[in-house]
Amino acid sequence: MPYAERTDPAEGVVTEPLPTYDLMNELALLDPERVRFSADEYDELYLCIDAGEPQGPLTVQRAFPVSEADEFLSLKDADDAEVGVIRRLDQLDAASRTAIEEQLQWSYFACTITAIHSIEVKYHVPHWDVETDRGPRVFQYGSRRDIRVLPRGRVLIRDADGNGYEIPDVSRLDAASQAIVEVYI
Repeated sequence: MPYAERTDPAEGVVTEPLPTYDLMNELALLDPERVRFSADEYDELYLCIDAGEPQGPLTVQRAFPVSEADEFLSLKDADDAEVGVIRRLDQLDAASRTAIEEQLQWSYFACTITAIHSIEVKYHVPHWDVETDRGPRVFQYGSRRDIRVLPRGRVLIRDADGNGYEIPDVSRLDAASQAIVEVYI
């Protein structure tokens, strides 16, 4: 039947405008002027709104851990319920920012690889011997999926134990390290 002869709207055709969706209201954004974060003696994170009672302990999760690591940080309580969202980390006061950054270091533990000494393959498993910002490390990863090559020479690696490693820019490594890593990424 031609569309012009139909009396009922065709299935799937929108006849009324849909309401707009306001993502910013949905997120429960915290006002950086009204919140303060601190860690207790056990390094657990707490939130105070308008100098009220501390809420916590809280965990922090990044919505975009690779592309926008310091934006849209979700705060969750012990029941994994979202307490609020920090729009931008740099909008917080210095003490709050430090408390959040310390929590993120534990949640997103990643060593920065500064040099690669060797990569040896044993039983089809690459063993990386590297220098990091936290000292020398030797690690293995399970499969090729554990390496992410990102734009501008950035490389993320997750080892067999779940630890994270980052090469911020392969081109900034020394020539010997570049030659070794180019074979494996």
